[in-house]
Order: sequence, then structure tokens, then C-alpha cells
Amino acid sequence: MSENSIDIALVQETYLKPNRPKACSIAGYVQLRTDRTYSSKGYRSVLQTLPTAPINIPPLTNMEATGCRLAMTGHSTLVIVSVYLPSPNWLARPKSPLCLGDAVILFGDFNCKT
Repeated sequence: MSENSIDIALVQETYLKPNRPKACSIAGYVQLRTDRTYSSKGYRSVLQTLPTAPINIPPLTNMEATGCRLAMTGHSTLVIVSVYLPSPNWLARPKSPLCLGDAVILFGDFNCKT
């Protein structure tokens, strides 16, 4: 990732287990990781080299999310959220990560239905 100058990478829907917290560590990157508490595997993660602050995301309906705030020089704070929407679920608008304030960017696996 550093060879390609990637500052932030968001990861969802993995089969890493909570009892192996360093399994996806990458030298030079800080990992904000949220393991599933209801399953033996799976997590979301934000890997970054930029100075960010983790945020608490309120309980969400039908989705999982991990996020951070990124203070940008000359701009407002940016909220970056790694989202995973399990496939049988539909995106619920109430209590969405978009209500976290500031400028919010959602990335992830939304399993869109058409």
C-alpha cells in the first residue's frame, strides 16, 4: 500500500477472527478495527497513515460500521466510515452514519439490491 501512496484503506467482510487482532497489521499503518461480537469471524477496519481520531458510531439498524474523523488543513473535519451491509438486509435511513455531522463519506460493501 505504501508503494502506491495509499493513505487510507477501508476493509469489510473479512473472515479474520477476533482472537487474532494483529492478523491484518500493515507496517506504517494504524488500524481502527471493529470485530463482530455476535459471530466468530468478520470485522471492519480502517487502515491509515494520516492522523485520524476514531469515533463512536451509535447502534445501527441492519448494518455494521467503523469510522474516524480526519482533520484537514483549510477544510472542515471529514468523517470517513467503513460500512458493511449484510446481504439479506436493506439500507435503513434512520440512524444512518450520515447523521454523524461534518462531511461524511461512506465506503464499503452495501450489497445493493436492484
